[in-house]
Amino acid sequence: MAAAAPDRIALVRYDVFTDVPFTGNPLAVAIDPPALTTVQMQRVAAELNLSETVFLTALADGSWATRIFTPATEMPFAGHPSVGAALALADAGLVEDGTVSLQEGVGTVVVEVVDGVATLTTPLPPSPVESADPGDVVAALGLELCDLHPELGPRGWSAGVPFTVVAVRDLDVLARAAVDLGRWSEAVGLSAAPDVYVVTPLDGVRGERWRARMFGPVLGVVEDPATGSAAAALCGYLAGAAGEARIDEGWTIEQGVEMGRPSEIRLQGVRRGAELVAVRVGGRAVQVGSGELAVPPA
Repeated sequence: MAAAAPDRIALVRYDVFTDVPFTGNPLAVAIDPPALTTVQMQRVAAELNLSETVFLTALADGSWATRIFTPATEMPFAGHPSVGAALALADAGLVEDGTVSLQEGVGTVVVEVVDGVATLTTPLPPSPVESADPGDVVAALGLELCDLHPELGPRGWSAGVPFTVVAVRDLDVLARAAVDLGRWSEAVGLSAAPDVYVVTPLDGVRGERWRARMFGPVLGVVEDPATGSAAAALCGYLAGAAGEARIDEGWTIEQGVEMGRPSEIRLQGVRRGAELVAVRVGGRAVQVGSGELAVPPA
């Protein structure tokens, strides 16, 4: 793609965590855009109104300064922009030795690109965070306590971005979940883990496959088709119930199915002995378009 004029921002559009166009999670990628303020980047992201927009600027050491924005806020780390950014750089011929270093708010995120699959390693391990009372969580989702999975209760987890992870008993409950903003704002929205990742196992709590939905009121995202940062947090949530073999083998997370944008996220724990020290999050992406946008007023 030719360089844009100084008053224009060149963008490429990808669908991430999929290899099928018009599924997965949409992403806009700006590679070496003109100098933009934080306010201008936020205005671009709001104008595009995708789950996230990522701005990449080449640094002298070969890494990329990476700014990630939802329509409402800047993110210190996010999975689908990291995966999509790495594959966009690879498609543009800007990746050497199959590795990309993205300088994000949480630190350096290293992404490996092999045969069209990008896999990031989180710079932070998953860790528990305080979450709202389970009764308040299920009420915010329009559910009841009996809808929760009998072996796993709601818990707050973070691998750079906090989420309340809620395991429910089956796919029917998962399909019924929907954020009641009034009830959410009374408790869950005030907690340390205000955005919600609702999950259910497809082959048992120690099995490989899970289905998920992510509701992100704080992020300005009603529902997200694929959320790598939430999947990374989920690794910490699942690790206690899964056992070391499953942590090493990993999980496949389906997301976006209820939205008509099916996505697939590969998830694997990184252990040092018995300690979970990082998470690997991987998937594919497909380019679906490109264009230019005017630089917004400063």
